[in-house]
Amino acid sequence: MQRKNGARWKIGYGTVGFLALVLTAALIWYGVASAPPEVPASIRFTPAPVLNPYPELEGLVVRINSASEEELTQLPGIGPARAKAIREYISRFGRIHTPEQLLEIEGIGEQTLKNLRPFLAFD
Repeated sequence: MQRKNGARWKIGYGTVGFLALVLTAALIWYGVASAPPEVPASIRFTPAPVLNPYPELEGLVVRINSASEEELTQLPGIGPARAKAIREYISRFGRIHTPEQLLEIEGIGEQTLKNLRPFLAFD
């Protein structure tokens, strides 16, 4: 481009940068100004449903203090050895009143207790 007196227009890098900054700010402002006031219902997030890891045990409740070793083996993570250990613990120390008492039995840890909780009843 030329001016009337024949001189050429020169735009420096600083001017180009400033123009880019102004254009970017204008586009951002336009995007914010035209955004919907809330997230549309079609893309709202809901928590995922908690799936039962043991659907075959649905409705099972074991009364731990009166259950036989065979009944105890129906529980997730409890085999014959742990069932026997539970029965021995009850005979040695008396009734179990809280799920946390099961942690005193060898072979039952936090994860096993977490899996057992939904299926236990304390009478």
